[in-house]
Amino acid sequence: MVEWRPLIVSIFFALAVYVVLLLSSINGGYLAVLLGGIAVGYMIDGNFKDGVIHGAILGLIMGIVTLVVLIIQIASYGLLSAIAGALLQSIIILLVIEIVIGLIGGILGTVINSESLVSVEAEK
Repeated sequence: MVEWRPLIVSIFFALAVYVVLLLSSINGGYLAVLLGGIAVGYMIDGNFKDGVIHGAILGLIMGIVTLVVLIIQIASYGLLSAIAGALLQSIIILLVIEIVIGLIGGILGTVINSESLVSVEAEK
């Protein structure tokens, strides 16, 4: 089952990181997805399967946002019609990469959460 509250919080966190990096002239889409995936994996307090599912959803949503920004940037240069064929291939590759990075982030967040809970339980 998808836990929407942590997912929405992580999406806004990833969007904030992405916007800050865009404003600083760095394309930080991958970093934003990784950090958002770690955040959602940590917050869901589940197993690896939940981390993978939530990370993939986050990667898909952030991939779509990144694609929209990319298309707007290309259109602002007036090059949209000149590279329409290559754009479709780039879109598919970008979405797959963002989903995989989201998966990795979700797994990392789940591992961090499980390790932190083990250390807290060991202290008791």
